[in-house]
Amino acid sequence: MDTKQKMAIVGSSLIVTGVGLGLVGVALLVPAAFEWTARLVEKGADGFTAKVERASKTVGAVAGTLHRSFSDAKRAGIAEIKRNRSNERSVAG
Repeated sequence: MDTKQKMAIVGSSLIVTGVGLGLVGVALLVPAAFEWTARLVEKGADGFTAKVERASKTVGAVAGTLHRSFSDAKRAGIAEIKRNRSNERSVAG
């Protein structure tokens, strides 16, 4: 074998070795990347859940306040209607 053939074989074997090591590296990184992605998704879901819970509490507080406000307004309206009716009766009578 002459020198050019030996260098070609050595070069080819180095390329094959590099490709093989690259494949092994990818095979080792895929599970780690999947784990990282799963962890990020889980943290994102937990954060989203916390935001939804906070929003739900806020909506509940606002709804309770509005309910109280409408109840108070209803009572005030009924009282005013009763006063107007009694004033109409006293003026008419």
